[in-house]
Amino acid sequence: MATSTAVLLALGFGLVFLATISLIMQLESYLTHRLLSALERHGVEGEAIAVRQDVMAGQARVYFEVRLPEGEPRSEFYELFLISPGPVGTVMPVVYDRRKPRRAKIGTRQEIDFRAERRLVQVMGGGGLVMFVAGVVLLFVAR
Repeated sequence: MATSTAVLLALGFGLVFLATISLIMQLESYLTHRLLSALERHGVEGEAIAVRQDVMAGQARVYFEVRLPEGEPRSEFYELFLISPGPVGTVMPVVYDRRKPRRAKIGTRQEIDFRAERRLVQVMGGGGLVMFVAGVVLLFVAR
């Protein structure tokens, strides 16, 4: 009897641990999925100008300023590139959210594709939630 309780407790804690790791691993994909889905629904096409660049670990972090209508405050965002898209001052197409222009993505609305993030969120997040609930249930059953 005590052995089966110990096994259930170990299995419950293991499932909760794996579920937590799974949920943490998919957090960035979840945030990217939310950003891209909001841009798909509320996005406005415009232009952004590169204002500065940093190179870190072989990737170029390029900061862009969204060109907004007159009178609106300045808004900056950045994207990571393996190869720099051009020198400072380069103008690129951008999709941004009117409500929060700092939520922007280089490209056009037709180029927004978040299927890969959606799958990762569904598999890792959904699987993580199921494992978490199963682990908690096992912990309560073992008591």
